[in-house]
Amino acid sequence: MNKIFWVLRLRILALTAGVFTLTLFLVGVSMKNQPAKTYRSPEEVRREGNRLQNESSLYLQQHAHNPVDWYPWSEEALTKAKSEDKPIFLSIGYSSCHWCHVMEHEVFDHDDVAEFMNQHFVNIKVDREERPDLDAVYMEAVQAITGRGGWPLSVFLTSDQKPFFGGTYFPHDQFLQLVNQINSVYQERRDEVVKQSELLTERVASLPNLVGLPGSGPTASVTPEMIASAALQAETNYDLKWGGFNAEQKFPTPARWQFLLHHYRKTGDRRYANLVQQTLNNMASGGIHDHVGGGFHRYTVDKKWIVPHFEKMLYDNAQLASLYLEAGTLMGRDDFLSIGKDVLDFLIREMGNEAGAFYSSFDADSGGQEGTYYVWTPDEITIATSADDGPVLAELLGVGLPGNFEHGTSVLTRRANVEEVAADYERDPVEVSDLFAKHRANLRTYRAKRVAPGLDKKIVTSWNGMAISAMAHGYAVSGENRYLEAGLKAVSYLWRVHYRGDGQLYRASNEGRSVHDGILDDYAFFASGLLDMYQVTGEADHLEKALFLLEYARGEFRHEKGGFYMSGASSEAPLGRAVDFFDSVIPSGNAAMLQALLSAAALTGNRDYRQDVSHAMTVYANLIEKALMEMSWWLDAAVKLNGPFYEVIVAGDSGDQTETLVTQLLRTLPVNAVVVRVPASGPSSDLAKLVPPAAGKKAVDGKTMAYVCEFGACQQPTADAETLLEQLAEGWKGAHTY
Repeated sequence: MNKIFWVLRLRILALTAGVFTLTLFLVGVSMKNQPAKTYRSPEEVRREGNRLQNESSLYLQQHAHNPVDWYPWSEEALTKAKSEDKPIFLSIGYSSCHWCHVMEHEVFDHDDVAEFMNQHFVNIKVDREERPDLDAVYMEAVQAITGRGGWPLSVFLTSDQKPFFGGTYFPHDQFLQLVNQINSVYQERRDEVVKQSELLTERVASLPNLVGLPGSGPTASVTPEMIASAALQAETNYDLKWGGFNAEQKFPTPARWQFLLHHYRKTGDRRYANLVQQTLNNMASGGIHDHVGGGFHRYTVDKKWIVPHFEKMLYDNAQLASLYLEAGTLMGRDDFLSIGKDVLDFLIREMGNEAGAFYSSFDADSGGQEGTYYVWTPDEITIATSADDGPVLAELLGVGLPGNFEHGTSVLTRRANVEEVAADYERDPVEVSDLFAKHRANLRTYRAKRVAPGLDKKIVTSWNGMAISAMAHGYAVSGENRYLEAGLKAVSYLWRVHYRGDGQLYRASNEGRSVHDGILDDYAFFASGLLDMYQVTGEADHLEKALFLLEYARGEFRHEKGGFYMSGASSEAPLGRAVDFFDSVIPSGNAAMLQALLSAAALTGNRDYRQDVSHAMTVYANLIEKALMEMSWWLDAAVKLNGPFYEVIVAGDSGDQTETLVTQLLRTLPVNAVVVRVPASGPSSDLAKLVPPAAGKKAVDGKTMAYVCEFGACQQPTADAETLLEQLAEGWKGAHTY
């Protein structure tokens, strides 16, 4: 039947500063008669389910009963698009994404949208946490079109997977109008769409994040002056009042603070330790910190760290635990140490898998409303505790009227002045100070009766690698076995379920079902976790596994110019293989790989590993100089590369003296050294082969000896822990003290 439809005509008018500028021309055209029905109606899809119902991803399962006939990214879906000559609508998100849920309810759960989408598009859903490689390349496309990105990511592709239009969140009416227009132009102006997709694909494929920076070989090196410039940039952009960096929204970005902390440990410049300390103070006392349950939320919507976006991510909490533990032990801050351990306890208690690994995230929403699980009224505090203590505790926790959140509720903070609160209620200040600890369990019990936020039980390899490192750090600092046991269980799970053989890893698993090729991050962070576990246990098996993963990754992910691709050579790459340069809330896979290689080089004496790092730093030095804090974890690796970066071999049998040396060393969480243990008689032939720097290192006259070395050049061996730390402080002015 003939009908007039509005058509969206897409033209690339200009290419300015790397962003495509598009204009929309609405013109009337006559549609051809529609083909015979080859799709399932919303009623059929609701009754029978769509193609996501057998997927293990929670995010995909959340859309499995939409009337939209979703497919996972699969050969079946891609073949269908080609055989039926239909465009692809690609929607990418993740389970704890608030606006992903909003778009599902407002758009994808509506029959009018589903009817049209099922008829005219092949609809594909992707969990970005399972397929970060796809997310990366199509995010580049949307950013090229619109100048910005985010989730949910909404991309329109030709049947050969080339993007021609995209955006993020669309409300119902706007989305329905848009897809009508896109379908019309796809049918009536196909040549223009194909041209648009080819130009956009060519543009995206030429971006540095996809192919590496253009250039011809070494140009510079990452110098101490460049590192100092990055630290100065951080100081310039610092929020002097509330800590963190100047922005209306505050993200923790742990890698940036660890870089600054390590810059202090290298230079002794207390300014940077002070920046870290103030930031950690304000985060700890603010609403981004879940004072009742433990752990930290993803970010705050205000500069004071008070009102969070209530997601909780494994990767944030693993990194923050390590950061608080390191800052606590360096600065002598018992409260920071307690927070770091409390985060680890939260991970074990709330995010731990019975089989040993750690789940990925908690949703921001509870029963369809954001934040309701976490906020309080004064009356609720009193009900949860007691009539005598409730009002005092409410004031202590910043809970009052009209509240700092919505509907008269408040996010808990720990910023009230204890002396003033005690005076208000004529109570003893010490007693008031102890009220929260006294009633924390009561608050947690009361809160547990509420509708809990959704827990995504996906297990991601790289994020678990971070958690393994954090557990190793917790054990090193505290000596408490529960952290060691949790880390070892996670190692066991990943090797049992995520290791594919021949060095290969899976990206993720759900309920023991492993899915998708691992990306660079998975190899780098898991290897780092294994290296940390080796140092706190002395068990060579962890080192062997780490080296196995690193060797595979050096071949499979190597970039011909230097550094590494995000996806492996044998993995699919619709628009080309991405290169992840920039550090964000998670360090880039490249930076994490360089860090792991530096540790492995020091442990094994393998100069090829060190050369990989040196070459990448040289090739990308110009980019690092421009990006500075955007590549903070690269800069942190450069600090270690510039050295000195030591290997410490402790030779001695089990006993008080050996444990004292090892414990006092590990408790400092040394950023400038790796640790190897060997028997008093020296390493076995197998261990000496695995760790050549340990060859010939023995106890002396029955005394445990520590050897501080750097690629074979060793200082005078010592049996004294204080002397050992003094030797490690050479070249690191703030290595162990604040």
